[in-house]
Amino acid sequence: MMKRLCSALLLATCFSAAPALAHPSEDDPATAHFLANEAILVTAGETRILFDPLFSVSYGYPLVSPEVRAAIMAGTPPFDGVDAVFVSHVHGDHFDAAAVNAYLAAHPDVILVGPWQARIDMQAAEGWDAAFEARIHALPFIASPQELVLAADGVADAIRVETVHIPHAGGAGRAGIQNMAHRVTLNGEATVMHMGDATTETAIYETHHDHFQARTSQHAFPPYWLIGEWGGDATRARLNAEAVTGIHLGNNHPAWIAQSEDDFFTEAGETRPIPAHSHD
Repeated sequence: MMKRLCSALLLATCFSAAPALAHPSEDDPATAHFLANEAILVTAGETRILFDPLFSVSYGYPLVSPEVRAAIMAGTPPFDGVDAVFVSHVHGDHFDAAAVNAYLAAHPDVILVGPWQARIDMQAAEGWDAAFEARIHALPFIASPQELVLAADGVADAIRVETVHIPHAGGAGRAGIQNMAHRVTLNGEATVMHMGDATTETAIYETHHDHFQARTSQHAFPPYWLIGEWGGDATRARLNAEAVTGIHLGNNHPAWIAQSEDDFFTEAGETRPIPAHSHD
């Protein structure tokens, strides 16, 4: 697996030297940067998005390092100019409502996209401001796919969002959790998918076959158990993804991960390039 040359503690220093371009280029390709657990920064030229970046409960999974979390909150490179934050679901190893409130207060241009359950938790948490409502796209708890188009960096349609509810792994006991699989296209060129804690139940994916086939993801980031249950080839085919990298590995990885030929984010600071394809 490709490893990032910079350590997590040097993340900001390594990124600050890279030029900011309106669109990804051969010299500055779209890239996914692993922070911890399911937290990922995706950069595509000047456009930057974060998935599940602010959480405070471990449950046996690695936390974002204090240095990187401080950089996120302060908006220092590479976390300057973030356009949107995406939340998959409200569990404590993915989402901290008070921290998200503090982040939105500190960064008044950032848009939040997530389940309506996230907004409810934010409204009840410390730091809530009614002014956040205008910047939150709280997605209703429905089965059908939902679409958004977000402006960024002066471009009206810089970020295209296609989200579908995929039930949380764990069966009927987790049915009340609104877990969202976000497929996001940046600048019409780079499409990534973040799936939260999606179930392995194949019938769900058959139901949403048309959604997944409607747009190819250059890179999908499913929870590792999808790859473990289905295998890498079947995961790529089912999600219509050119590449998949498993996430949500605990502090102690399952033994089979070390023997697998499939790809996983295992250490903070790793990156994966996202080839640019035209989606126009």
